[in-house]
Amino acid sequence: MVFAFLLYLSVLLVPVVSHEDSPVAKFRPVFRTEPKFNIYSTLPDRDVVTVQLSLKEKTKIAIDYLTRNHHIPEFNIRITNAYTDKTSGLTHVYACQQHGTISVANGVANINMNAQGQVISSSHSFAPAEALPQNNIWADNSSLSTRASDTASLKAALDLLVTHTRSQIDSLTLRQIEAAASGFGYSIGDSCTATKALIRKGDGKVVPVWHITLRQPSHWWSAHVGVKENRIESLNDWGNGLDESYRVFPRSMLSPLDGQPQIVLNPADPRGSPHGWVTANTTVGNNVWAQSNPSGHNEYIQNYRPLARVLESPRAAVFDFPLDLSQQPAAYMDFVITQLFYTINTMHDLTFIYGFDEAAGNFQDINYSGLGAANDSIIAYAQDGRSINNALFFTPPDGQKGVMCMFIWNTNTPNRDSSLDQDIVAHEFTHGVSNRLTGGAANVDCLNGGEAGGMGEGWSDTVANILRITPAHTRALVLAMGEYSYGKGIRKYPYATNITINPLTYRMLDEPQFKGVHGIGEIWAVTLYDILWNLMDIMGIAPDIFSHDLTKGNCAGLQIILNAMKLQPCNPSFLQARDALLQAEQNFSAVKNRCALWRGFAKRGMGPNAAFDGQRHLEDFSPPDDCKAI
Repeated sequence: MVFAFLLYLSVLLVPVVSHEDSPVAKFRPVFRTEPKFNIYSTLPDRDVVTVQLSLKEKTKIAIDYLTRNHHIPEFNIRITNAYTDKTSGLTHVYACQQHGTISVANGVANINMNAQGQVISSSHSFAPAEALPQNNIWADNSSLSTRASDTASLKAALDLLVTHTRSQIDSLTLRQIEAAASGFGYSIGDSCTATKALIRKGDGKVVPVWHITLRQPSHWWSAHVGVKENRIESLNDWGNGLDESYRVFPRSMLSPLDGQPQIVLNPADPRGSPHGWVTANTTVGNNVWAQSNPSGHNEYIQNYRPLARVLESPRAAVFDFPLDLSQQPAAYMDFVITQLFYTINTMHDLTFIYGFDEAAGNFQDINYSGLGAANDSIIAYAQDGRSINNALFFTPPDGQKGVMCMFIWNTNTPNRDSSLDQDIVAHEFTHGVSNRLTGGAANVDCLNGGEAGGMGEGWSDTVANILRITPAHTRALVLAMGEYSYGKGIRKYPYATNITINPLTYRMLDEPQFKGVHGIGEIWAVTLYDILWNLMDIMGIAPDIFSHDLTKGNCAGLQIILNAMKLQPCNPSFLQARDALLQAEQNFSAVKNRCALWRGFAKRGMGPNAAFDGQRHLEDFSPPDDCKAI
């Protein structure tokens, strides 16, 4: 009865940095004379009006003000945003400096008006007219020679930015530059854009730059790189909040069996956690509250949590606690809670990327999109005292907090803490995913025992297997589950595509030892393991599952699995879940890889003629005729 919970967290890793690596500093041109913020005690000459002015009229007032008071030609003004604040009644108009069709990146103005259209304050950093180039320094790239020159300078700028920020960008993205040009902008892959711009330097000169945005797992860079001098003139990171540093077993390491803890810097993925993971100086955030619970009660707000060391320059929360595995787990509680916080947040961000997002009912206190129900972060208990040698996850409907209970295991000396076993933590998290995606997040009673409940266990093991696979592996890979906490594998058979190593098939659902949800789950998970290797043999393996590279078999497999959960009926049978996966694959690739799925199902007895007659599971080992040829 040991065993509903394992999920290997292996290849989904952001780069690990050492203590000596310093954060990349943000910077901008600093003008010799900083722009003034003009606050008017006596308002500029404008008659008080009694009629209500429209936003368009107030925007025209703002343009007239810049032209009249600051001698800025109207053709150099481009309005970027304007609105009337409902709380204060003030109207705010924002503009940037325009030179022909090109923007001056740091030429910005804001004009604030009262309800009568009177300017009450303003500021601008527009370059003087004489500093603007007299000729067109950014030619349209319609000619082949200009386009070639632009492509070369952009590649050089992007290479400089990647080196400076210690980022990574694949060769395919670099090759896409030449094909991506369109007018004055480039869209390069899914993570990078580049547009032509100008920037005013600290000495007052206005120079041409590439404005490059580069999205990375822990950063979203916004840089302006000079074209002629190929130097970075300004660098910003759209990720805000504290820098976060954790000493943990990173997601490339399953458990203490794989090595020593390492320092990981800013591991939050901006797609799932745009404001980072921590909202305080402890293990509390938008996705999870992690704490100890030795008494096994249901309270959590006042429970013990470790305090991070907070640095002021740069602002950073440092979670760096000792781990001595020769001691009993209570001796390294701070490390354990930090590891639990890290692993759950990692799973949150990963599954967000693959579609378990706010609209689908994920676990977040604040839903930034406004979709789904909020106030449902996960309450995670480390060293929970209510049991041993197990782990639990409670999944209420969307809008109510999930609860994860991680227990001590006494099958080794000294005892071991399951929070250090990232497969167990991630397996439990995946129960929350499958329960909320099957039947919709408002109804979490759709994996209620039997085949459906067993598949819940199988999906968690399957995701575990996906996360452990790297490009160095082949379909000969054999995976055991739960080796750190238990001391050996906890399943009856290890996961293997070799039928002599793992002989489980659909018919074995009739055998007594496979009537429980964990036995049922083993049959489902090994079937999906075969399917995954069929996909990976065809499509290859992405080194990082966070890349969401759907041209690769491991990423495509995870995406199809989560998509199918959304499609399948409440309390599905094996064959209904099979059909949902086939439909998900059809929607995903227009049946391009249909036979990869059918061969995996047929290998385990779930071919098109498989059936359940109410008493027996009738096997079919033949895929459809058009899938029989290898």
